[in-house]
Parts: sequence; structure tokens; C-alpha cells
Amino acid sequence: MRDADPRLSKLVLAHAALGAALNLTGAVRSGGPGRAAGLFALGVGLPAAGELLATGPLRLLRHRTRPRAAGVPVAILLGWYCAVNGSLAVAEDALDALPLDEDVRERLLPLGAALVGTSLDLILDPAGLDAGLWEWSGDGAYASGVTGANGRSGVPLVNYAGWLLLVAGVASVYGRLFGERRTSGRLPALLLLPYYLAAVAWAAKRRGHRYLIYSALFPVAFALSLKKPGR
Repeated sequence: MRDADPRLSKLVLAHAALGAALNLTGAVRSGGPGRAAGLFALGVGLPAAGELLATGPLRLLRHRTRPRAAGVPVAILLGWYCAVNGSLAVAEDALDALPLDEDVRERLLPLGAALVGTSLDLILDPAGLDAGLWEWSGDGAYASGVTGANGRSGVPLVNYAGWLLLVAGVASVYGRLFGERRTSGRLPALLLLPYYLAAVAWAAKRRGHRYLIYSALFPVAFALSLKKPGR
């Protein structure tokens, strides 16, 4: 089984490392090193457990980029942290822009972050599959027109159940451990834009405009989050 082009692996790793470094730096400045380290540990640790389960005992997925640890690329783990932090930032500011009570916002934040992150992956995962970043062991019901390097088509729906559970799980645990959340301005959300725009370019090239509709919650929530005055 062949891996992805080494140049692609290096590019993906460099982008993920830069994004994670910027997210972590902003989190330290806004909330201090303890809160920043906590979110980083959760944003990497819980998804790592899910990835190890998917690539190991369940054999649902194989990643094709390097370097990898126990079958999971370092870039993927850093990307999870960026996705979780960015989704939290978008959801938090979007909820703050709505006429809701503070306690309602707090209760809705984990679900809101999970929906934002999952929406983003509705366009990211097919694009990554088409680019050869990973391959699923079986055919999936979603994006069945996209074929991986192993000849299997589509994305299994369990992938999106995993996204909902992992992002909501990180947000919930972080909230219980550290209480009220305050993001480092709009930086975490803005750092998600390169991922989204690259996937939009992919969809336009493939004439897969339906993926823009499927993932519409992300740009809508992002636009709503911009209505809140910058901190």
C-alpha cells in the first residue's frame, strides 16, 4: 500500500504545525498557559484516542501521510487541535451574537462547536480523500462520487458521528475543568479559513457544488461570529 507523495506530506505537516503554533500562542496570551495547555491536551488527546480506534481495532481508516505514530499522522493530530479550537471560537462568537441568555449560551456551546466542526468536515473529508491524504476501508454513503487511492468510494457516516462526539466531548470537558471560555479574538476561527477555502477550490474544480450546500453551516456560523465586536 503506497503512501502519499512525500512533498504533500511535508506541506500538510508544515501547515498543521504553523496553525497549531499560532493557536497555542494566542491561547496562552488570552487565557494563560494552564488553560492553553489544557485545551491543547484535550484537542489532541481525545481525537488521538478516536483515531487510534479507527485505524487500529476497527480498521476503518488508513492515513497516507507521514510522519505517523501508531498509524496516525502528526499533522492529523495537530489539525484536530486547530479544528476544535477554531470550531469553539466560531460557535462561541456566533452564539454571543444571538439574543440568548448567558446560561443558554454555555449549555449550547459544546453542541454548537460540534455542529460547526462537523459541517466543515462535510467538505474537508471528501477533498482530503480525493487528494489521497487518507483512505477508508469500505465504501461510504456520503460523497460516493469521490474515490480513494485504494478504490473505495465515499465517506462512512460513522466519521461524522465521531466528529460530533469528539468536538462536543472536548468542549464539554474543557468547560467543566476551566469554566467560562474566552477565545483569543478571532484568530482561531480565521485559521480555519485556509482549510475551508482550499476545499471550496477543490469543489469548484470538480463541479461538486453540492458540497458547498452540505457544509453551509460553517460559513453561515463564521459570518454570524463576525457580528460580535472583536476582542
